[in-house]
Amino acid sequence: MGSLLVYLHVAVKQRAFQSLLGTGLPGVVTTAVGRVADFERALQDARYAIVGAGAPPEAAKVASVGALDLLGRDGTNRFVRRLVGQQVRVERVTKIEDLLPLLQMQRVDAVLLPARLVADMRSASRLPLAERQLDQTVALPAVANTGPGGAAVLGAISRMPKDISKLLGVEEWR
Repeated sequence: MGSLLVYLHVAVKQRAFQSLLGTGLPGVVTTAVGRVADFERALQDARYAIVGAGAPPEAAKVASVGALDLLGRDGTNRFVRRLVGQQVRVERVTKIEDLLPLLQMQRVDAVLLPARLVADMRSASRLPLAERQLDQTVALPAVANTGPGGAAVLGAISRMPKDISKLLGVEEWR
C-alpha cells in the first residue's frame, strides 16, 4: 500500500500520534516526525513549479495554466490561483501525462506540477521546456494520489476517525 509522512504540532507525543494515525489508517505505513528538519528533508523535492515552452514562465504574466485536478473543479482552481495568480484560467486534467499535450497544443501558457516531475516531463518532450519554481507553499494539510497504492491511502484517509482528522486540523477531507 502507500505511505504517509506527517510533521504537525499536536498535544500528544510523536510516537502516540504516529500510533493513532496507524490505527486510523490500516495498511498505510505512517511516519510522524518531531523535527522540522526531518520533515523538510523528506519534502525537499516536493516544491511546485510552473513549466512553459521557451523561457521560464513568470506567474504574473501567465494567463492560462494546466494542472492536475486533485481537489475537484473549485478546489483545484482555488489552489492553482493561490499559487500562480488570481487572474489565471485553469485547464484541469486527470493524469500527469495529460499536462504535456496542453503545452504542445498551446492550450495553456504553462503547467503547474510538483518540481520533482519536471525532469520526467522534459524527457518526454521535444519542446524546449523551462521551469520556474514557486515560492508559495501549501500551509494546510493536503493529500494527493501520487503513486502506487495512493488511491488506497486516500480511501483510508477519508475513513479516518473524526478525532484523528481534527488532530491534523482538518474538519472534513474533500
